[in-house]
Amino acid sequence: MIPSQPAPVPDQRQDPFRWSRSDRARVHADFSDPRHTPSSQRQYAQKHGIPRSTLGTWVRQDTPDDVDPHIVAFLRNPAGELFLRHIVVAATLVFHQANACGLRTIGQFLRLAKLDSFVASSYGALHSFAASLQTELGRFGDEEQQRLAATMTPKTITLAADENFHGPKPCLVAIEPVSNFLVVESYRDRRDGDTWTEAIQVRLKGLPLRLVLLTSDQAKGLLRCARDGLEVLQSPDLFHRQRDLLRPLLLPLRRPIQQAQKELEQAQQRAHRLDAEIPPEGLEISREAFEKLVEAVRDELKAVKKLEQSQEPKERVVEQVRGVGDDYHPFDRQTGRPLTEKQVEQRLGQRVDRLQEVAEQAGLGPGAEEALTKARSWLGTLVAVVAWFWIEVRQQVEELELSEEQERVVYECLVAGHYWEQAANRARQPEERQRLKALAERLKTHAWEQGGVLSILPKEQREEVERVSRQCGGLFSRSSSCVEGRNGRLSLHHHGQGRLSEGRLKALTTVHNYVIERSDGTTAAERFFGSKPRNVFAGLLDRLPDLPRPAVKRPKKSAQTNPLLG
Repeated sequence: MIPSQPAPVPDQRQDPFRWSRSDRARVHADFSDPRHTPSSQRQYAQKHGIPRSTLGTWVRQDTPDDVDPHIVAFLRNPAGELFLRHIVVAATLVFHQANACGLRTIGQFLRLAKLDSFVASSYGALHSFAASLQTELGRFGDEEQQRLAATMTPKTITLAADENFHGPKPCLVAIEPVSNFLVVESYRDRRDGDTWTEAIQVRLKGLPLRLVLLTSDQAKGLLRCARDGLEVLQSPDLFHRQRDLLRPLLLPLRRPIQQAQKELEQAQQRAHRLDAEIPPEGLEISREAFEKLVEAVRDELKAVKKLEQSQEPKERVVEQVRGVGDDYHPFDRQTGRPLTEKQVEQRLGQRVDRLQEVAEQAGLGPGAEEALTKARSWLGTLVAVVAWFWIEVRQQVEELELSEEQERVVYECLVAGHYWEQAANRARQPEERQRLKALAERLKTHAWEQGGVLSILPKEQREEVERVSRQCGGLFSRSSSCVEGRNGRLSLHHHGQGRLSEGRLKALTTVHNYVIERSDGTTAAERFFGSKPRNVFAGLLDRLPDLPRPAVKRPKKSAQTNPLLG
């Protein structure tokens, strides 16, 4: 029998026939130290296992003519090598992966910074390095999700979903709106209900999550996914419903506005022409010319008034359609107090009634009437979502086993405060955003004020009440705008860099979830899992291969003199 043989020790270098850049940097540092310079290259080579000829080549390395010698000395030392690695990895991650910047631009950056003497700046070398970085990003996302899922606190979530068509295949995108974490982002051959269901279930497998709501533009595949596949409530996207309501009303209202604008322009031109015909000061104007000028000015004033009157119905329509969005909340926008589904139904119904009045007064056609009829139908769906929200919130709050008075404070102050804290960022005007944030802070402060009914709870129970209240505040999802924004981002990447491969898309997902930070310094993964993920950049520095070496610059051949030209 053949005796067992010891396994060979794997070579730590990335290529058994090439030494790493760190080895070269260490040699350069040793031989450039004036106090401890090795006495013999041969002895140094034997001690460190480096071929004598290789060591001599490293030591005799030429200094670039266009770079300061002090900078050269620094970049060829271990600290400078690490600094250069940071620069190239950061440039590739931020400019190429996170943004639609091409590799040739990064190569130009290296040349302008005079770093091309230390790292390769050609497209081929950078392409190979960027491909390795892209692979490591996708691997990091898979590994980190499994690690964070093991310590994740169980939670209830909603999803916003939509498709993107920037490539040959549909790209399915689903985001958890509160954390903005990309749960699904992948290419699929189809976008029907079964495909959507399978894509979401695969990504949620192994995570301690309970999905209760799917917000979308109500495409057939997503409707079937929510109803038959996931068996959750389907919430219509408010923006799409407002657009469907506004378009049939605005189109016929624009015609009288355009006509009034045309008449105003004609009246202004006539008044300007007559005014130019008035004789210079000191000369007498004829009575007939004066009367024509007065009449032209009156016509201009009438045209201005007519334009204002024609714009009034349009402004009223826009105001009421925007009002639908202002009223579609489970809490009052001014006081923060909870609203029942009946109260929300009454407010939304009044908006449609006012739109009906405008349509009748303006004499709009059957298209507007049909849009208003459909609006009353989908307003019922919005009210049903509000009713579902309060059922889900009461179920979670009752599990906390609080007193009746404590539950009232949780509903009226704590859940409301967390809801408006999240919804404030989506307000149209900066002043309104600040007001809603102040309202949210005031409600939460009142809930936990000293001597209040919640302040007597033990610390562990207070933390649980806070967690459940924050979770409940994020359950009401009105829009899939987060997915629309992501789709626009993917389109920019596709436009700037061509077709996105599946590996490229996976890397972009990791960048979105683990790299991009909000103003508070948190990533989407940290907000979603509840714990801080590992540093992506530090992981890339450890995993990526050596920076590509620049090619040896060959001396340029001198131009040969033509003997015929002398």
